[in-house]
Amino acid sequence: MMRWTIQFFGMTLISILLIVGSEDLTARTYRWTDADGNVYYSDRLPAEHVKSARSHLNDQGIETKRVDAAKTEQELAREAELKRLKAEEKRLIEEQREKDLVLVRTFRNEDDILMARDGKIASIDTSIQIDRNNIYRLKLKLADMQKNAADAERQGHNVSDSYLKEIENTRKMLKEGHANIIRKEQHKESIKEKHNADLQRFRELKHLREPGNQTENTDDKKRVTLLETVVICDEDSQCDNLWAKAESYVRRHATTRLQLLADSIIMTAAPFKDDDITIAVSRIVEPDTPGARLFMDLQCKDSPRGKDFCLTPEVEQIRTGFREFLDGKEESLAAPRQ
Repeated sequence: MMRWTIQFFGMTLISILLIVGSEDLTARTYRWTDADGNVYYSDRLPAEHVKSARSHLNDQGIETKRVDAAKTEQELAREAELKRLKAEEKRLIEEQREKDLVLVRTFRNEDDILMARDGKIASIDTSIQIDRNNIYRLKLKLADMQKNAADAERQGHNVSDSYLKEIENTRKMLKEGHANIIRKEQHKESIKEKHNADLQRFRELKHLREPGNQTENTDDKKRVTLLETVVICDEDSQCDNLWAKAESYVRRHATTRLQLLADSIIMTAAPFKDDDITIAVSRIVEPDTPGARLFMDLQCKDSPRGKDFCLTPEVEQIRTGFREFLDGKEESLAAPRQ
């Protein structure tokens, strides 16, 4: 009897311990680790660990949920930036796919791309030639007006304000004509860049190899761009120094007399002989752009022989030598033409 009582009492004690242990385990609803690596269990989460990583436990002490540590402001900012970059990447990919689709639907082969490019450039060249013809006529008009004004002064007559204003307007129109040519030449360059990029992408999409004889590059080299006669200066003092050098260049290489020398334009008289060279340099200032662009415009007589003369190596050297001289690459001026 005593033995049975002891066994019963032992079993009861074990049951009580198990129950207590179970209740103790049940109370451990949170588990977390501090900065030193110590593990803690509690049915309440201390305020200082609210932002710490932690686990939720069930009645059997098994993890049912894991909560990551709250992110810092820097981590949140990095996540936001990463999200923005991924969204931008996705947008660019979709945009490129649309461009690729348009490219392969628009052009059947490489020649179509080259023909489209050359057609646009030819149209701009025609417009530039119209501008150059207008500039040629304006030069003749300005020469006549200046001559008339000089003759009137020599005869003791006063030149009317309206006539002087018309002379000034003619000078402004000359500068505007030069500025138009620069903008159109820049547009030509952007067209070349775009179509060359389209051509390269078309070859990639069609798995085509670049031809050994690259016609598009050869054609580009044959075209003379007036941007080769543009020199950019960033500040007034630099522009003034280059302007003085530009005047020296004009005096040395033009064959017609100096007709106009001002702060913003240097110009010699229009060509009269087939081998005449007339040069004008404009100092073009764009709104909201520091400095200026110095643009040299070289023209020959508008005649068959004059046009052929303008294509000679001699004239081409004068045209291309302008930038080299202003950039200091040509230390000495060539002897003037006789």
